[in-house]
Amino acid sequence: MAGVIDLADLGWDAGWAEAAAAHPADLAPARISIEHRGAYEVLGADGGYVAELPGKTYREAKDRRALPAVGDWVLVSGAAAAAATGSSAVIRAMLPRRGLLIRQAAGEKTAQQPLAANVDLAFVVTSANKDLNPRRLERYLALVTAGGARPIIVLNKIDLSPDPERERDAIAAAAPGVEIALTSAASGDAAALATHLTRGVTAVLCGSSGVGKSTLVNALAALAGDAAQPTRPIDQATDRGRHATTRRELFALPSGGVIIDTPGMRELALWDDDVAPSDAGFADLAAIAVGCKFADCRHGAEPGCAVRAAVAAGTLLAARHAAWVKLEAETTAAEQRRQAAAKAAERRRGKVVTQAERARRSDKSRGE
Repeated sequence: MAGVIDLADLGWDAGWAEAAAAHPADLAPARISIEHRGAYEVLGADGGYVAELPGKTYREAKDRRALPAVGDWVLVSGAAAAAATGSSAVIRAMLPRRGLLIRQAAGEKTAQQPLAANVDLAFVVTSANKDLNPRRLERYLALVTAGGARPIIVLNKIDLSPDPERERDAIAAAAPGVEIALTSAASGDAAALATHLTRGVTAVLCGSSGVGKSTLVNALAALAGDAAQPTRPIDQATDRGRHATTRRELFALPSGGVIIDTPGMRELALWDDDVAPSDAGFADLAAIAVGCKFADCRHGAEPGCAVRAAVAAGTLLAARHAAWVKLEAETTAAEQRRQAAAKAAERRRGKVVTQAERARRSDKSRGE
C-alpha cells in the first residue's frame, strides 16, 4: 500500500498544510486510523503503518484529550521506513483539532473518552424496528453538535419496518430541522449516505450496538469490491442487531471520502466543558427560550418561562422539554463531579509538595 495514498483523499487541505508549516519540514503528515494501547495505526502519503507516541507525551498529558484520537492529524518522523519495513514511526506533533466528539467514559464519573476528531458529518444511525428511541437520538445529536459535526440521522433497516415513513415522522419530531436518510444496509442500499461522502469529507457512524453501522461501512466500501468490517445477523428473539465493531476505525473510501466506524455505545453521558445541551442538539428549544422572562431560566418553575408556555400551547413536545431538563441536570451534576475531583487532586498535590519540602528541610537540618 506504500506510496498510493493522496492526502487530499484523507481530508488534507491548505489549512492543515499551514498548521504543519510551523513544524520541521522533515516531518510527514499522517492521519490516525486506529488507536491501540501505546501505539497507533496511521495513514499517510507512504501508505499505512504503525506510529508510536513518546513516553514523555503520555506522562505529560493532563487527560485523554491531550492524546491523539482516531481522525487526528499528526506529524511523524520515520514514515517512509515504517511503511516500507514494518518498523514504527514516531509521532512528534499533533495538529490543532477542528472538532472532537467526546463522551464521559463508560463506568467512570470524571473521565472523558474521545470518540473521533476532525469530523465534518456525523451519521447517527438507528434501526427501523424495536431499537428506535427518539430520546436516545437527542443525546447523540447533542454529542455530535457539541463536537463540531453536522448531524444526519440514518434510519437503517427500513426493510424490517411496515411503515418507515411513520418512523421518519417520529424522528423528525425529536430532531426538528435535522436531515433524515433512509437506508437498508443489508440490501446494499446506502446511496443516501454516499452522496455526502465526497473527496476530503470526513464522516463518522455512531449509534447503539446492532443498528447496522458496520454493514453500512461495507455497503459504502462495496464500490471497491471489498468488505471493510465484519457484521453479525439480527437476533430474532429481540429484533436487535448484535455487537460487531470493537474499536474505532477510520476507512478511506474509493470516492475520496473518509468514514469512521465506532462501537455501539450502551452508555451515553455527555462531556463538554463549554457547550450546554440547549446549544447542542436542542436548537428549537433554545430559540423558544429567547422569549423567557429571565436569561438564566432553567425552564422549570420560573415565572415567564416561554418554553413551558410552548409546551402548554402544544408547539413544543412535552417529552422533548423533559429530555432537555434531564440532560441539563446530568451535565450540571457531571461538571460538579469534575470540579470536586479537580479540587481533590489539587489537595493531594499540595500534600505531596508539603511532605517533600518537610523532608528537604529535615535533611538540611541533619546536614548542618
